[in-house]
Order: sequence, then C-alpha cells, then structure tokens
Amino acid sequence: MPPTLLPAHRVFIWTIGCQMNRADGERIQRELQRAGHGSADSLADATAVVVNGCAVRDNADRKVWGMLGMLKGLKKAKPHLVVGLTGCTVHADEDELAPHLDPVDVLFDTLNAEPLLARLARSAPADAPAYEDVEAQPVPGAGAVSRFVNVIYGCDKRCTYCIVPFRRGAQRSRPLAEILDEVRRFRDEGAREIILLGQIVNAYGFDLDGTALPDVLEAVDGVEGIERIRFTTAHPRYMTRSLAEAMRDIPGVCEEINLPVQSGDDWVLKRMARGYSVGFYRDTIAMLRATVPGVALTTDIIVGFCGEREEHFRNSLRLVLDLRFDQVHVAAFSPRRGTVAAEWPDDVPQAEKLRRLHRIEREQTVIAEDINRAYLGQLPEVLFEELTPGKGDRDEPRWRGRTRTNKLVFTPDHPRLAPGVRHSVRIMAATPWSLRGAVTAEALV
Repeated sequence: MPPTLLPAHRVFIWTIGCQMNRADGERIQRELQRAGHGSADSLADATAVVVNGCAVRDNADRKVWGMLGMLKGLKKAKPHLVVGLTGCTVHADEDELAPHLDPVDVLFDTLNAEPLLARLARSAPADAPAYEDVEAQPVPGAGAVSRFVNVIYGCDKRCTYCIVPFRRGAQRSRPLAEILDEVRRFRDEGAREIILLGQIVNAYGFDLDGTALPDVLEAVDGVEGIERIRFTTAHPRYMTRSLAEAMRDIPGVCEEINLPVQSGDDWVLKRMARGYSVGFYRDTIAMLRATVPGVALTTDIIVGFCGEREEHFRNSLRLVLDLRFDQVHVAAFSPRRGTVAAEWPDDVPQAEKLRRLHRIEREQTVIAEDINRAYLGQLPEVLFEELTPGKGDRDEPRWRGRTRTNKLVFTPDHPRLAPGVRHSVRIMAATPWSLRGAVTAEALV
C-alpha cells in the first residue's frame, strides 16, 4: 500500500533486552517509516506503542508485564491508542502471557511486522501527522558510527538455564546477500563499524549450504567504507581454528571476542548442558591467543547455579585468575520459568550467590586494571563515536571511542575529531573500565 494512502500514526517503540532486540526494534521502526508512520518521542505523544519484550530473565518479563499494565491504564485516557507486542515475549506460554494481554491489540513476530502494519492501517488517529512531516523524520539509527546487524536468529542448544531456544526458535541464518544489503545501507547512513549478532553467531551457516561465519566476515570486509567488524556472541564449541584465522587475516575484523564459559567446573558445565569441558575451553583460549596476536577476550560466568558448591565456585574463580580475561560478565543464577533448571532446587542462598559474584568481580577488577595499564604510553588506533558533554566536576566535553580490542577511550576535544574518524591516541591513564589519552600532532594519522 502506498504510504500516502495510509493513516499516519506516531509510534513509540519500547525495547528491552539485548543488542539483537535493539536491532530488531530499529528494523521495525524502519518498516513503520516506510509505510508512512512517524516516530513518537514519548508515550504522551504516541498514537501507537510497540512493546519489544525480552524474556531471558524473569526480571525482564516482569518489566514487560509492568509496561503492559501501565498501558492498560493509559488506554483508559487514550482509548484509540494501538498497542502491539513483539520480541521474545510473544512466544511465552499461553498461561503466562494471557493475564497481561488486555491492552494489546496485535501480537506479531519481530521478523514479520505485517500484522502490526495491517492493524495501524485500520485506525486513523484524530491528529494524524501529514505524510510530508513523517517523510522528513530522520532514518532510525542514521549517523551512528557502530551498527548492529543480526545474521542468525534462534538457537539449537538446550542449556538447562536458558529460555531463549523456546522463545526465539530454531537457528535460522539470514542469506548473505540480505546481510550485505543491510550493511551497505548502514554504511550509506554513516556507519564505519558493523557488529554481527546472533544468539550463537559462530553457528551461522549450519542451516545453509557451504557458507560459514568466516565467509560473512570476508564479505562484509569487502564493503567499501566499513572499517571495523566485530561479532557476538560466540559459543566455545564452534570457535574453530578457521574462524580464528579469519580474525587474524581479514583486515577489518577486530582482535576481540566474547566467549562465554559460564562455569569453570566440569560438573556444573555438564548440569548446564554446555557441551564442553573446562579443558576444552582452556585449549580453545590457548588456540585463540596463539592464532590472533593481542586478542582481547571477554567471558560470561554464572555463579550459584543449582547444586554449585564452594569447590565448584573455586574452580570458576581459578579459571578467571588463570586465563586473565579483559572483562568478565558475572551473574547470580536465578531460575527461569520454562527451563529445565527451574525444576531443580535453587539451593544456593542469595547471600552466598552475591558473595561469589562480588569475589569474582573484585579479582577481575585487579586483572582488568593490570591489562589496561599495559596501554600506558602506547598509541592505539581509536575509532571515535561521539563528543560527550561535561558533567559534575568535569566541565569540559570529551570524545569517546574504542580501540580495535574494544577498550573504551576518552580524550579531550580536538578540532580534527569527528564521529567515524580514526586516530591514534597517546594513552595517559588507565582504569579497569576505560583508558584516557590525548590526540597530539605526533599521534594524528
């Protein structure tokens, strides 16, 4: 349907959850814009609302239910408000979802916004904006230096703590041509870095014939104007030598990867159904470091999983101390309804979970600061993203950017800096979380 024939809505998209959800939300917004609908800056200004929900943790579900409860009240004041629900939430069990659906007019999958567009087409808001005003709105995400591109949806693993396979479905790889079309569009809108996303991104191509993630990396690297490429999240089972060699040999691919281990104990890993041993994981890290010089490694760890005892936790702590990751994302286990582990006793007290979490955080803070201090006096290349305003006792604005190893770098303002510009930066200070430096005549490239 031509956009000029549609009643235009102002749509507010509320997104919660991971980078994949953010990318999906942006794509939905683009589809709405192509259909002639505008964007609302707030709920108060909206004639339609899309709730793009996450279901990884119970807390995320509770936030979605809270948002829907608020919209139920809002619809009493704005009875013509159209509410759509999408994201992982729409695939929840019927008995879990049904009590919250009163304000919802349309349920739709993130990969198919047609039901939402059809519902909007049947209702014209009283104060519909002119199509010319809608057409003049900025393209969602345009101007951002770094952009997310989903390359594979779903997951074929069945980790006992994870709800994602039940909400996102089986693995489905996007065709390479479709991925490249999106990358080129983002490039034309100002992107210089592309982050390829998937629940298990290095499983890309398992459902295709002869295409794998290294092929995607090489193809994206061939897109003129794209200077850096990252991918997340990888699974240890599929971290092959050929993928490591692609990281090393393809110029645009950054020397940085997140490889979740989840536990440093074999007994816990088996209960989690992760499909590898601690020894396998250690060997994989050794292979990565031998193949990709200077690679930065981050990981995820869950503490307090069902049945985890002190000796199991100490094995996780030992892994952190031995492998010396650049960053560790640590979480305390919480049962997720619908998973296998939700049927097991949650037998580690919350206080003990937090003690274990904080212990790993303390040790990792020391490791991260030690790793970052090695940058002192160095001149890493930084891709600058934006000028951030001063605040508090820091009155001067400063530029924010990242190294190829994904280290956050701040520098004072400089006339030669702009979003998307790459410069070498002399590193003057380091903390566990970021680097600070200065762009000098010597450092400009």
